Amino acid sequence: MTYENIIEAKKESRYNFSWWLAPIIGFALLLISQTIGLLWAEITRLLTGIESQILELFSFAFIASAILLWTRLVEKSPWAGLGIFRKNFWKQFSLGWFLGAGLLLSCVLLMMVLGAVKITSVNFSPSLVGRFLVLILAWSVQSTTEELLCRGWLFTSLSTRYPIYWSIFVSAFFFTIIHIGNDGLSLIPLLDLFSFGVLAALCFLKFNNLWVISGIHAAWNCFQGSVFAFPVSGNSTGAAFVNVSLHGKNWLSGGPFGVEGSLISVLVQLIFISWLVFDLFYKKQGETKLHLLNSKS
Repeated sequence: MTYENIIEAKKESRYNFSWWLAPIIGFALLLISQTIGLLWAEITRLLTGIESQILELFSFAFIASAILLWTRLVEKSPWAGLGIFRKNFWKQFSLGWFLGAGLLLSCVLLMMVLGAVKITSVNFSPSLVGRFLVLILAWSVQSTTEELLCRGWLFTSLSTRYPIYWSIFVSAFFFTIIHIGNDGLSLIPLLDLFSFGVLAALCFLKFNNLWVISGIHAAWNCFQGSVFAFPVSGNSTGAAFVNVSLHGKNWLSGGPFGVEGSLISVLVQLIFISWLVFDLFYKKQGETKLHLLNSKS
């Protein structure tokens, strides 16, 4: 299955929305389902005492359900039009986890070498391991939901009508905007979020499915907040295996926004983006793909 096949499948949808209307619909689906999900999480926390972070992450399942109901029942979009395939699901998702962990660890290592981050303690206990296993699933739900919304639905919807570069820009901008209310937001985190949006769209193009980028996203968040005790996009994550202390300027250490608030994260992502752009658009196969995508837009 190639990306051209995904777009052809997406064109079978009942509606193909314009570049400005599609994000509005996305925001509406996000706000309505997120409100319901957070209410569920709060009620469940009060009744059971389960940790609020875990419940909030699992509440993203309400958003995923809303997107799938909209695309399948209203738009009549096939699964392939969302980049969702059963074949090699675990292999693709595991590849994404490996890549995402590597990207995050690269950032942390560079920050440590530059003296912006220091390890203060290492924690290990059966309860922490059990919590981590639950969080692996919770981060996977949260991250796959964001990828389903921003790449599986919005990016592919735009690509049926517009050139690929415009679809990448709008979907990356949308991904940035939906995090606009997060704590600790400043210029560098905004650049980082937009860079990840571009990286995610290019990974969707490279691997021709939703699973690899969902795995990258999940591993990045999980390692950032549950292996290392960084905030994730400005959100506190609770106990982790490795506690760290931040030193120097926020633009290097990440400050209250976490690794994503560091210029190191932006640079590491730009290196990966550069490789993806070269692989997709400057090799002979990539040039053919770009020509086909633009000719169909």
